[in-house]
Amino acid sequence: MQIQISIFIINKKRYSDFLCNTSAIESCAIGLISIWTRSIIVFLDSVGIILRKNELLPHKLVILDKIHGKIECVSTAPDLSTGALITYNIRKQTCVNFIADSTLIYLPLSLAQHDMLFFHHVLELIYYFTYVGNNSNEVFDLLAFLYSAEHAAMTIQAKKFFLLKLLTSMGSLPEINEIRTALVTQLTTITIQQLNHVIINTAHEKELDRWLWCCVWQHPYVNEFKTVHFLSENRAL
Repeated sequence: MQIQISIFIINKKRYSDFLCNTSAIESCAIGLISIWTRSIIVFLDSVGIILRKNELLPHKLVILDKIHGKIECVSTAPDLSTGALITYNIRKQTCVNFIADSTLIYLPLSLAQHDMLFFHHVLELIYYFTYVGNNSNEVFDLLAFLYSAEHAAMTIQAKKFFLLKLLTSMGSLPEINEIRTALVTQLTTITIQQLNHVIINTAHEKELDRWLWCCVWQHPYVNEFKTVHFLSENRAL
């Protein structure tokens, strides 16, 4: 445990600019190198966040890559943690992505400490609502923003606003027109930075709750979700 904490402290100091400005995560956008070797494509210095690990096969990962979107891959390092922000090299051979030379940049320990359920709910939503190979820089940037936020100061409403922005960035909208109220539509037009300073009354929060519930429960694999009770435990009363 002490080793993990010391590594986290070192990385946090080394990447202090990341904490101040999430746009610092752009090693993929800048200086990305691809190499073709005998029908094998190698992408150097990619950056991504681990969404899920296979419990039975820890070498198999699902990563939200800043450039390539959600990718399924095989790693040479089985000790990578879910939620970790890492850099790596991708070697694509036939239909399989192999990642190597991975380096830990940041572990969101503060976020996990303050609200583990919310943290895993966010990762689960991204895992289920995004498609392999469908790139969305907005989703990655939102998650990077969440990692750099002041987690102790995040209210329940702020977390719901984040989920609203996240779901809309992934193209999810309630199928029931009555749920798409003017209030929620207005909230979707506000930047995530501005939403941190927005406060709504209980009636409006209930509207937002219904919107979030509808989006999540209309997913075809909602029965496989393990963190959906975040919404029920934090609904407005």
